[in-house]
Amino acid sequence: MAGQQPGRLLLIKIGDGGSPESFSNLCGLKTRSFNLSANEVDTTVPDCNNPGQAVQKTAEPGIVNRTFSGSGAFVSGTTQATLMGHVRGATVFNAQVVVPGEGTYAGSWMVSDFEFSGEMEGNMEFSATFSAAGPLTFTAEAVTPVNSLLPSIAGIAQVGQALKAFPGVWTGNPVFTFQWKKDGSNISGATTDSYTPVVGDIGSTITVAVTATNTSGSASAASGGTADVIAA
Repeated sequence: MAGQQPGRLLLIKIGDGGSPESFSNLCGLKTRSFNLSANEVDTTVPDCNNPGQAVQKTAEPGIVNRTFSGSGAFVSGTTQATLMGHVRGATVFNAQVVVPGEGTYAGSWMVSDFEFSGEMEGNMEFSATFSAAGPLTFTAEAVTPVNSLLPSIAGIAQVGQALKAFPGVWTGNPVFTFQWKKDGSNISGATTDSYTPVVGDIGSTITVAVTATNTSGSASAASGGTADVIAA
């Protein structure tokens, strides 16, 4: 999914402790936030050669903090029951924070703050703060490949001289397939990253179309054309 993302897709998924472990969305959240921060360690030192001049502040990252906060309607269910067991026991559990358009942060978490709330004429609500209890693993969101530099062809457009296709630059870590073309029409069987013109190609322009594919989808882009193919 490209562009802006709906805020409701910012999720925390609670692990059930099984093997293999299954993760389920924590339901009922109406507001949610995910904070990535680090403490600032002051490394400022005055200039020894000119201690009277203005001192330039310097710093370096300290302890890393990762917290997810959310509030909303308290919805009874298996996932909520699993979470409440960890709240009551102050225990560490596995969870995943899914940031749409970014990726997933997975690892050990703890509930550092939990609160029930409600009014006489309203439904019960809750708020919770989850703090990372160890290093998190980040997995970038898979996106359909996007081309930023068109495919190209290296070599001389001459009968018997091999042409080499380069796929260009793409996002999404795709795999590539190739289709060579003569004057815009597919050349049968020419589906590798190289092609050697034949006599029937003389006077025609050769191009190559590259299709980039990953787990999210595929996209295609075409190279510019060669000069007209010449005889050997």
